[in-house]
Amino acid sequence: MSNETPAPPQGAPTPQPGFAPAPPPKKGMSTGLKVFLIIAGLSVLLCGGGFVACTALVGKAASDVSKNQEAKVGHVKLTSCEAEAAGNALLANVKFDVEVNNSSDEQNTYFIDVFVLDSKGTRVGNTTTIVSDVRPGQKAVEEGMVVLSQQVSGKITCKVDKVS
Repeated sequence: MSNETPAPPQGAPTPQPGFAPAPPPKKGMSTGLKVFLIIAGLSVLLCGGGFVACTALVGKAASDVSKNQEAKVGHVKLTSCEAEAAGNALLANVKFDVEVNNSSDEQNTYFIDVFVLDSKGTRVGNTTTIVSDVRPGQKAVEEGMVVLSQQVSGKITCKVDKVS
């Protein structure tokens, strides 16, 4: 028996003395590829084996979310909008009240985007107010405030831009 390490294959780097040669690269699929193929296969099975069925499921879910958001818009009303120190560059802000009347059958949380407009209709500030956990048939009032980025003169108005 010999103590010598066998010579590495031709073209392979020669290992440093005292170290064994590097093992040959593994053959076959990587773990990442296997996981991807399993997920892709399950997706096809769960969608009934067809792209059309899967697309219909995703489309219906998106449609339901859109209808839910449209319904929420009808639940929200802006009840006040008052400028406080709007002519002061350091403390310019606007306070507003939103009223939420949940007329749906489910408890909802409302994310309400409010814009503040100057007398020319230019947006001079905005914020998002959250009204959480409003039960079916329940009404909630939330006060919000927008800090303006500039002095504003003239009439200020508030507008609900988006509800989600």
